[in-house]
Amino acid sequence: MSRFAVLVLLAATVTGCARTPVVPDAPAAPTGFPNHTRAQIVAAVAAAVAPVRAAAADGTVAITSSRLNQEATFSLRARLTGRRSDSLTVVVRGPLGIEGGRGLVTADSLFGVDKLNRVLYLGPASAAERYVPGAGSPEAAARAVLGLLVPESQVAWSVRADGARYLLTGDIGGGVRRVYTVDPALWRVVAVREYDRDGQLRGQQDVSAFEMVQGVPMPRRVHLAASGSEVTFEHRRLALNPTDLRLSFTRPDYRVAPLR
Repeated sequence: MSRFAVLVLLAATVTGCARTPVVPDAPAAPTGFPNHTRAQIVAAVAAAVAPVRAAAADGTVAITSSRLNQEATFSLRARLTGRRSDSLTVVVRGPLGIEGGRGLVTADSLFGVDKLNRVLYLGPASAAERYVPGAGSPEAAARAVLGLLVPESQVAWSVRADGARYLLTGDIGGGVRRVYTVDPALWRVVAVREYDRDGQLRGQQDVSAFEMVQGVPMPRRVHLAASGSEVTFEHRRLALNPTDLRLSFTRPDYRVAPLR
């Protein structure tokens, strides 16, 4: 199992509610476009995703790499409050509903259980950054998979309009440049690109097929690519801020494979 597949164990969506009408593909841009400042854009995106404090959902996931090409179903529970108590759990099931793995991200650690091969992947939470840009914490990993990313407020983003969207480009440290595409009609990040110091693409995210869930626009499809692997999540059902958010994970006595 590829290391990127371990992150797949740490991202998904579980039980939910019936879908409400799909958000129009091209809603009108807000008043003030294309002259919003970077502070206004970041604040608007943060406000748009603020109602989501926790999530539970289920769906399907397709994983493609040089060593892996498979589809599975997944389930996820996540708290998104920005606290050290935040955590993310996920279960991946293969054909006939057989559990292939489960995972956990805490504020400090990342665990991925490959039940088929009896391997426990273990590393710091920051290891997720290698596979999903910006996903170095349980909150950030869940936001990446659920399509709830917010540009970092401390970065001095340059802003330009590209058609009906904004592009925010900035240096996030270590010679890494990140580009967020923001749809101002929804005030949501719809794409992320990350480049190394040589200008080579090292990771990306695309979200699409937005629909209203409990009054909040949520993407039905999230595509991630990094480290030569790609994963596409199709969120079939999604519940926001569920009252019963069970986050369970038991560490098995398996062979340990470190993640760095």
